[in-house]
Amino acid sequence: MFQNFLKKFSFYLPFLLPFLIPFSRAVADITVILVSILFIVHCYVNNEWNWIRLKWIKFAAIFWIYCLFIVTPLSINIFESFNYSVFFLRWPLFSIALCFWIFNEKAAIKKFLYGMLFVIIFLIADSWWQYFFEYDFFGNEKFSIDRLTGPFRRPYVGMWISKLSLFIPFLFLIEKFDKNSIYKFFILFLIIFLTIFISGERMALILTFASIFIYALGFYLNKYISIKTIVLLLIFISIALATFYFYDPIIFNRSLLSLVDKIQNWRNSDYGLVWESAYMVWMQHPFFGSGFHTYREACESLIIYGTADNPIGSGVCFHPHNITLELLSELGIFGFFFFYLMIIFIFVEFKSTLLEKNYLLFSVYLSIFIGCFFPISSGMSIFSNKLASIIWLLIGFTLAYEKIRKN
Repeated sequence: MFQNFLKKFSFYLPFLLPFLIPFSRAVADITVILVSILFIVHCYVNNEWNWIRLKWIKFAAIFWIYCLFIVTPLSINIFESFNYSVFFLRWPLFSIALCFWIFNEKAAIKKFLYGMLFVIIFLIADSWWQYFFEYDFFGNEKFSIDRLTGPFRRPYVGMWISKLSLFIPFLFLIEKFDKNSIYKFFILFLIIFLTIFISGERMALILTFASIFIYALGFYLNKYISIKTIVLLLIFISIALATFYFYDPIIFNRSLLSLVDKIQNWRNSDYGLVWESAYMVWMQHPFFGSGFHTYREACESLIIYGTADNPIGSGVCFHPHNITLELLSELGIFGFFFFYLMIIFIFVEFKSTLLEKNYLLFSVYLSIFIGCFFPISSGMSIFSNKLASIIWLLIGFTLAYEKIRKN
């Protein structure tokens, strides 16, 4: 009876994942934990443990042991570090469950991708509605005159669309691929790019533009398009942005001009201030960090920008806004090293695409890893429940797709 439940669960979950993960942090975390636990039960019942031999799983285990038994005892807050170290294991387990159990056939992948396409189209429509009419479909007001929230009540919609759009190329790859598909592909990504542009989220815009460029390069190397097509694509993007310069100079300034200004004056910008404080936190504990999820406490204790009564400017010590500085400040240089060893060995799983000269598929994989783990990008905490659930969903799905493709 229980095995029957596991089969039904694995059958229906691909439909549900696109709706369970993006919209609620609590639901996302419950989903991840439930999938991880049921996967272990599934492995026990069916004696399926081959996945343990994967190199990246071994490095995930090394990273977990390091956090639990080395970082935690040295942490400034042992209980907090222990709690987050223990539960880190759910993320790689979730990805492996997706690869070896949930997405174990092409039909499951297609169910998931069409559900994800629906979610992305909804987020795009909701964002444009809020852009033009001040409120989204659910009555959520704009965060500010130059920031959108979509259905999230916080200005995260651009980041979510940016991350979720990384699934879109797989939908084109599993369907019949022709010249019309290429046009549809770039039209959809132009719409995605412009939606992120009006959201006012600059890092998401940079990463999405990078993804579009990488996809175009993959298309070109596999002789699907010419350099002329890439130039035309850049011209279309430029014309679209120029339109906003005249139609909505406020959002143009937020998404483009202020981005250029921040890059030119990075050290004196708000991000420069946050990164500098993160560097100072790291220097307090350079080898093993201050402990998992202890950054705010460690930063505020330095009293860099104020007094003991008012220790810090608003938001500066919330989190480092950078994956590298987050790893270094909380887990030290060794934590950074072990984490990226794990990521490198995950990426090694896709080396066959390069050996086969399948540059288009490799560009899709590369975009995912740059979009999720680019060392100098800014954004939310890489270990926050909601963002981490999307990232490890991407990893698990991508591993599953490659596994099915090879077989």
